[in-house]
Amino acid sequence: MGMPPRSKEDVVQEFRIQSIQEATMRVIARKGMAAATMQEIADEAGVAKGTIYLYFRDRDELVEKTFETAITELHQRVDAAMSGTGPFEDRLRAMITAAITFFRDNREFFRLYATLRIPEGTPQQQRRQQRTCKPQYQSRIERFATILQEAMDRGEIRPMNARRLAMFLIEGINAIVIDRVMEEAPPPETEDVEMMVSAILDGIATRKKRSSH
Repeated sequence: MGMPPRSKEDVVQEFRIQSIQEATMRVIARKGMAAATMQEIADEAGVAKGTIYLYFRDRDELVEKTFETAITELHQRVDAAMSGTGPFEDRLRAMITAAITFFRDNREFFRLYATLRIPEGTPQQQRRQQRTCKPQYQSRIERFATILQEAMDRGEIRPMNARRLAMFLIEGINAIVIDRVMEEAPPPETEDVEMMVSAILDGIATRKKRSSH
């Protein structure tokens, strides 16, 4: 059975929620998390402040849902890249490219992402922000660890602790991806992708040589 057709009300509601979440990211990108008020977000979205409360209980829930929506799209892009059937090297290259292009295309999301990774505000706000971000981060590590373990089982990479390797690689990739957003003139995307793929697969010692395929 196919999905039931969506009503006009459903379509309008989805569009309104998307508009509010996009406005939230733009305000946070300009002013930071602590200074982004519901009134400013409403003004940015072109709606009454009361309209936001039809869909979100409070500002914290609005920020959490906005983050979840954006990070879900990022994970979908990265998962699609990693889910291919080709060699691990090709999937790794596609995964890094997907992450770089997502942050390039969603620059407003960067401020929200960075704030939730390194929370600001009161200790209570910091704890809540960490609770929002941590499950998403852990699921990304577990997913990548599974891909790495499968590559180890096939003999494409040498055996080691897959989860710790996943954490090590994700943090390194994140550092480059985030730095690219902050740089005024980052190197070409392909240059950074190839640098990371080479460093991960070849290591950095001059004595190592990986056979080309």
